[in-house]
Amino acid sequence: MAEMSNDAFYLCDARGRFLYVNERALKTTGYTEAEMLRMAVPDINPEYPAERFGDFVQAMENGTAITQFETVSQRKDGTIHPIELSVARVDVGKETYLFGVVRDISERRQLEAEQRTLTQRILHTLEAERQRVARELHDDVGQAIATVGVLLHSLESTPDAVPPDAQPALAATHTTIRQITESVARLVRDYHPAELLGLGLEDTVRTHAREFARRHALGLRLSTGNVAGLLSAEHELHVYRIVQEALANIARHAKARNVTLRLEREGRSVVAIVRDDGVGFLPGTAHGAGLGLVTMRERAELMGATLLVRARRGGGTEIHVTIPITDAEPAAATHGRGVRA
Repeated sequence: MAEMSNDAFYLCDARGRFLYVNERALKTTGYTEAEMLRMAVPDINPEYPAERFGDFVQAMENGTAITQFETVSQRKDGTIHPIELSVARVDVGKETYLFGVVRDISERRQLEAEQRTLTQRILHTLEAERQRVARELHDDVGQAIATVGVLLHSLESTPDAVPPDAQPALAATHTTIRQITESVARLVRDYHPAELLGLGLEDTVRTHAREFARRHALGLRLSTGNVAGLLSAEHELHVYRIVQEALANIARHAKARNVTLRLEREGRSVVAIVRDDGVGFLPGTAHGAGLGLVTMRERAELMGATLLVRARRGGGTEIHVTIPITDAEPAAATHGRGVRA
C-alpha cells in the first residue's frame, strides 16, 4: 500500500535517520533508496536542522507537538518545494520512531498565488472604477448642482423675479440643493478617500467614523494611535476599506446604538477593531457569508493579515484585523487617544 500511494512515506528514528522511504519519496526527492537510508531529516529539510528536529521529537514524546503542518523539502538538485507533513509517533519498547506522510503542495501554492494575483487585480480594478466614479460625481454632478445653485441665487437676487408665495418653495429648493451637495461630497469621499494621501490612515479613519456616527445617530467610541509610516499605501487603503465595510454592515444589519472603533499599533502589528452592540448574527448564515465579509477577508489575505469575526445572535459583532508590520521602519512611540464622540 505504501508503494502504491501518491504521497511520500518516511520512517525515521529519534535522531531523524531514515529507516524506510517509499517509491514516491524517492521520486519526489530525486535520491536513490540507498542514498536516503544514509541521510536524516535535516539533510532534506532546511527548516529543521538537528537542534530544532530534536526539539520537535521531544515535543512529540511529550504530546505537545503540532502533528500536521506545512514546511519545505529540498530535492537532490537543490530546489526547495513546499510540503504538507503529517507525523505520528511510533513507540517500540523504549525507542521512539516517527512516521511521516508528505504531500507535495507546490501546485496548491501556485493556484493560491494565482488566486491572490487575480484578487489583487480585481480589487485594483475596483479602486480604479471607484476613482473614476468619484471624479465624475465631483466634476459633472457636483458642477451641475453648483450651477443650479448659482442660477437660483441669481433668480432670488433679481427684483420681483420670485412672487412672495413662491419664496417658501425657493427656500426649500435651496435646502434640497445643499443636501444633495453634501450627499455627493460624501459619496466622493467614500468612493475615493483622498484624505489618505494628505491626512494619513489614522485621521482618515477618525473622520469617516465620526461622519458615519453622526449620519446614523450612533454613539461612537474612538481609540486611535499613531500608525503613520507603519504600512504601505496599498495596505493603508485595504485597512480603510475593511473599516469602511465593517461600519457599512453595522448600518445595514446591526440595529446598533453604539459603535467602538480602535486603530493602533501592537508590537509588530497594526490592529483595527470595529465592534457594535447590535443584533449580531449566527456564523454560517447568509449575513455571515455576505459579500462584504468575503471582500474583507480577501483584503486581509492580500496583506498577510489575520481577520477574525466574532458574532452571536443578540450579542453584537466584532471585526478584528491584525496586520503585520513588515518593511516599515519602527515608528515613534504610539500616543493613544481615547475619545467619546
